[in-house]
Amino acid sequence: MKNKIGLISGFMVSVFVHFGILLFAFLFLKEQAPIQKELFHSISLNDYIVPQVEQKIEQSAAQIEPEKAIEKEQIVPKKVQPKPMPKNIKNSQIPKSSKTEQTAQNTPTNNATNNAPPKENLAQSLAKEQDKIAAQIYKIISAYIIKNYPKDALRRNQSGSVLVSFNYNSSGVSNAQILQSSNIKSLDKASLDAIEKTKHLFPKTNKNFAFTLPVRFAIK
Repeated sequence: MKNKIGLISGFMVSVFVHFGILLFAFLFLKEQAPIQKELFHSISLNDYIVPQVEQKIEQSAAQIEPEKAIEKEQIVPKKVQPKPMPKNIKNSQIPKSSKTEQTAQNTPTNNATNNAPPKENLAQSLAKEQDKIAAQIYKIISAYIIKNYPKDALRRNQSGSVLVSFNYNSSGVSNAQILQSSNIKSLDKASLDAIEKTKHLFPKTNKNFAFTLPVRFAIK
């Protein structure tokens, strides 16, 4: 019985002791709480938050400025200088565009137009052909006059020159006439007779020519 009373009393003492310790601790912490609050409130938020914010702003500004500089560099167009063409390149070495080649292939060529000589060359060739035929006709008429000299003029020892003109084409001679007389009727008549008698000997042509030739009568 005594042992039970002793245990109970010991337990109660232990409870009071622990309760007193807890009460003391509670009162002590309650007294310390205002001090910690004052310390907490006395510390400025600017000491921690503001420097960090300013540091982040400086970092973001440092990052934005290079990006803006890069954008400005990208916006400014660079002047591209055309490459000079070499002077000694031949026309055959310069490639032509495919469109030009297709246009040239699709455009029909007129052989008659391309093969036709220029107007100046055509006039020159006609003049050369006319001079050549005129020289041959002059020789033919002169040979005829020597063999068929007018008898009246030969008996009277008459000589002179007659200027005649006529048209000549593939159909023959036409419009033969005297432009300048020799003032001797037999010689004038003999010049027109010479053209009429020798026209079949004239060189053939398919062009229309107008000739003006002198017919000379001379006694040798």
